[in-house]
Amino acid sequence: MNHNTPNTFYATNAFTGEPLPDAFPVHGEKEVAQAAEAAAKVARQFRRLDNHKRASLLCSIALELESHSGEIVTRAHLETALPDVRLNGEIGRTANQLRLFADVVRSGSYHQAIFDTPNPDRQPVPKPDIRRQQIAIGPVAVFGASNFPLAFSAAGGDTASALAAGCPVIVKGHTAHPGTSKIVAECVEKALQTEGLPSAIFTLLQGNRRELGQVLVTHPKIKGVGFTGSVGGGRALFNLAQQRPEPIPFYGELGAINPTFILPSAMKASESLAEQFVTSMTMGCGQFCTKPGVVFALNTPETQAFIETAQTLIRKQIPATLLTQGIKQNYQSEVEKRSSDAGINVTFSDAQSPNVASALFVTDSKNWRENSSLEEEIFGPQSLVVVCDDFEDMLTLSENLAGSLTATIHATTQDSALVEQLIPCLEEIAGRLVFNGWPTGVEVGYAMVHGGPYPASTHVASTSVGAEAIHRWLRPVAYQSLPEALLPDALKTSNPLGIQRSIDGKVL
Repeated sequence: MNHNTPNTFYATNAFTGEPLPDAFPVHGEKEVAQAAEAAAKVARQFRRLDNHKRASLLCSIALELESHSGEIVTRAHLETALPDVRLNGEIGRTANQLRLFADVVRSGSYHQAIFDTPNPDRQPVPKPDIRRQQIAIGPVAVFGASNFPLAFSAAGGDTASALAAGCPVIVKGHTAHPGTSKIVAECVEKALQTEGLPSAIFTLLQGNRRELGQVLVTHPKIKGVGFTGSVGGGRALFNLAQQRPEPIPFYGELGAINPTFILPSAMKASESLAEQFVTSMTMGCGQFCTKPGVVFALNTPETQAFIETAQTLIRKQIPATLLTQGIKQNYQSEVEKRSSDAGINVTFSDAQSPNVASALFVTDSKNWRENSSLEEEIFGPQSLVVVCDDFEDMLTLSENLAGSLTATIHATTQDSALVEQLIPCLEEIAGRLVFNGWPTGVEVGYAMVHGGPYPASTHVASTSVGAEAIHRWLRPVAYQSLPEALLPDALKTSNPLGIQRSIDGKVL
């Protein structure tokens, strides 16, 4: 029975499909306008806030999340069917990335202070004093993700990096876990109170209608968007962001098949590759954005043994409970469609309703070339093995792949000459190259790139994970010939912030 009304909606128990207690408001144009206007009013104050105060806010949010972890995990488990151990790990990841951005803010490195010193005697014209730094772009909208109710949702990576940059945030909570988002939002609100900062720096909006996201993206006070979700939904919002009278940056993570290439010597050398592969593809019920969605291997006896082992392991998989009924229905539909391909061999695990079966598809390179739909991501516990005639066949396929978050190579030193040919191809289609590992698991650090060419990301030069994510919400401003007293602290000659700067091309 549908308990939703025009003004309220209910969360769904991911295990039973039944509505959970407590209604949530359906926000719309009025609430977007209120939140965006309020955010705009505090945006200038927030971006000029002392670095240590902004870092303190991020750490306060982390503490609040940790202190309410029991309540968060209990609710998130009901709404997503994710196990407690996974959710506790996600709270740890969320708190850690908040603290990472606190470190980034304290260091002042995000200012990227650059100086061109003046030379009044230069001919034919004097050289002016020009100094440059990065400043926050203003209020941003963040869309919660279905598959990470904490790390990529209300207080997740997009929110953390935007707050670190000095941007007020308006979160559009995901309908898959509104109760979890509400508790997390209350943690952020408590942190703002603790730090004595305006509540308008963070707002959670909820609703089960597509219009909420559309209105949020097109509101003139919103200056940037962070999105993790489907290609269709993300592309529609991206188009709206670009069609505004003032187009704004839209950082969307939309979809990826994350190809894996297993070279001959590696296939011979490891007896556990098939087990590692199945573990990675079914992790989190195959709902990780970095799941290895396709494996390319050569037509050898070792590859056939790899496939047979993987098929055996697939048959033993426990039936999966997916995050939402919509994801389940889409998964079943896409798996059924792919299974009907005459050039596909498919192996299923057992499944009892309301759960779904894991699936392993096997095909050859000829069928891959003839069926472009095989390169489309299927969100859930499935993957595809493509058997190539030889390495040249594999290399040609690698040169024609769409953008992905990751690309993985399994090889030994005996495969070095082949790896050297593969790497330039994979650099062009992926944001992260993995060697002799599996792509599931994204380290939150300084060097991480979680992005890539479209459709992995709508902005190829950015990352949504790691310290560099802060730069999505910043823009450069140059100050020419300003008196010392009027310069921002990051650009004053006395360097009151004690930060690293670049002066005439030399880092000091």
